[in-house]
Amino acid sequence: MNFVQLYQLLGLYSGNGYGLYGDNYGNYSNYGNYGQQSFGRVLRDTAANTAAVRTSGGISTPMDEIFERASKETGVDIRLLKAVGKAESNFRASATSHCGAMGVMQLMPGTAKSLGVTNAYDAEQNIMAGSRYLAKLLDKYDGDTKLALAAYNAGSGNVAKYGGIPPFKETQNYVKRVLEYAGKDFNTNQTVNISGTTEAVKGQEGMASSVMDTGYSDLSRMMVQMMQLQMQQKLQSILDFDEEEGSGSVFL
Repeated sequence: MNFVQLYQLLGLYSGNGYGLYGDNYGNYSNYGNYGQQSFGRVLRDTAANTAAVRTSGGISTPMDEIFERASKETGVDIRLLKAVGKAESNFRASATSHCGAMGVMQLMPGTAKSLGVTNAYDAEQNIMAGSRYLAKLLDKYDGDTKLALAAYNAGSGNVAKYGGIPPFKETQNYVKRVLEYAGKDFNTNQTVNISGTTEAVKGQEGMASSVMDTGYSDLSRMMVQMMQLQMQQKLQSILDFDEEEGSGSVFL
């Protein structure tokens, strides 16, 4: 939740900014549910703003940082992960091969789906998923990097069929090229836009969706109750004031 939305919520609680108090007395006729409606509207705005960020290009992030996080998460040497990214697409997030492989790590549609990828051209999703996939292959082949790379390129079925690296020139050259790249320490020197999949954005979406889907969380219900209580107190003070002044009903 950003500062503007926080300010809106504080405005609801304190009675400022929404015309609840002051001369617009008519709003008091439905004060019982106004707080909930307004609070819900702010939460919906939070989710809408999050979606807007995602559709307008996402969050700019150095690709090297994504590889670092992928390495820490999977335990795969970052040099090997970058080597695969370079050999597969030369770090091009928009790359598509003739057989339909997509993104930095050139994930096939079926593989991407099985790894939970919703947008294979989102560099973060692609690199993280490709790294998890390579980690599984390394585990499958007991840490044999050559077999894992061969399976990454030609599929585990072909590795099993030929009892090792398949006799495909493309696969053999691929394994050799990746290992050469892995022997170097280099940076991608790229910055990419990711579609809002960072934990901070997820946190905003999660808060808004959970509150709207389940009614209200305990915290949000408490906030609404506090706002309603203050509105009741404000209303009573206005009524008491008008009775003293003899102005009659405040509901015009």
